[in-house]
Amino acid sequence: MNPVDTSVVIAIPAYNCAPQIGRVLDEVTDEVAARVTEIWVIDNRSTDDTLERAVEYRRSGRLPGLRVFCNRQNNSLGGTHKVAFEHARAAGHTHVVVLHGDNQARSDEVGLLLDHAEAHPATQTVLGSRFSRRSRLHGYDAKRVWGNRVLGAVYSAVALRRLEDLGSGLNLFALHDLDPATYLRFANGLTFNYELILDLVRRGVRFAFVPITWREEDQVSNARNWNVFRTALRNLALWRTGRPGPGADPAADYEWDEVR
Repeated sequence: MNPVDTSVVIAIPAYNCAPQIGRVLDEVTDEVAARVTEIWVIDNRSTDDTLERAVEYRRSGRLPGLRVFCNRQNNSLGGTHKVAFEHARAAGHTHVVVLHGDNQARSDEVGLLLDHAEAHPATQTVLGSRFSRRSRLHGYDAKRVWGNRVLGAVYSAVALRRLEDLGSGLNLFALHDLDPATYLRFANGLTFNYELILDLVRRGVRFAFVPITWREEDQVSNARNWNVFRTALRNLALWRTGRPGPGADPAADYEWDEVR
């Protein structure tokens, strides 16, 4: 990563995380904010006051690059990734950091991913790992840790590539590493990241994992663990045999509106 030639946006997908969104933004240090062009909170039609709290934070002026958007429809987590990628590409940005709005990842650790990309110019997509040897887990449910490790081992064996984490809430994507022709076809659910990583493997894209901190405190998970596990295994089998996955809803709308 050459800082002169890059434009990084932090995209924060947010759904019903009103208690956490302020903490996420508070943890964006001045040093991290200075290294990115803009910070986007993308509210996914929350039914609580996540959107209002994000707008209030923007009005405080603490993060001058902060903008707040609301999806025109609920796109789930995967669809909100697509919203971020497509709008970042259209605006001329080169990289997108996806930072979940529930405050399980530490916002200040965005710097770890940027540091790695700058130190390794050939590897511009850097994924946060909850399960590396030097990762730090606080309060994370043991069953979910076990399930993620098992799934990661299965994916690694089939993909013939060590995959340390299939979908943490802190990842840096270089847009030139992503293929819209493929990711726009992926289903919009919680296993979007799994399909995205498999597509990176299939296309021979270089990417790296960096250990991060992961916390489970007052967050409410939208995942149904068994459903996610089953869908992930089905998608892996389809990928291995060269067949397409279930695909995105053809009626999906990836447009947003800025909220001022």
